[in-house]
Amino acid sequence: MLKRTLVMLATPGLIAGGLIFSAGTASAAAVPPVECKLYTSNATSIASCRYTREYQHWIRCENGDITAELTEEFNGRRNHLSCPTGYDLINHAIGV
Repeated sequence: MLKRTLVMLATPGLIAGGLIFSAGTASAAAVPPVECKLYTSNATSIASCRYTREYQHWIRCENGDITAELTEEFNGRRNHLSCPTGYDLINHAIGV
């Protein structure tokens, strides 16, 4: 990101000096989109992602009237997050 900023700051001076006739934008490395599939196995949520990058994996578990929400950050292509013993998995999601 710093390299891109420096190039963009230097470009107007080079154009004014006649050293560059047309300037294209410097593109940073494209960040892959979030592409994950979520699976369940008993009270466990399993995320299987296409790319390795940072994600947040969230689950909601219930045991009678008690609700527990767990969030974990991970960097990888496969992750699993389990409900505490005695709780049932109600909902799960992946986000950036």
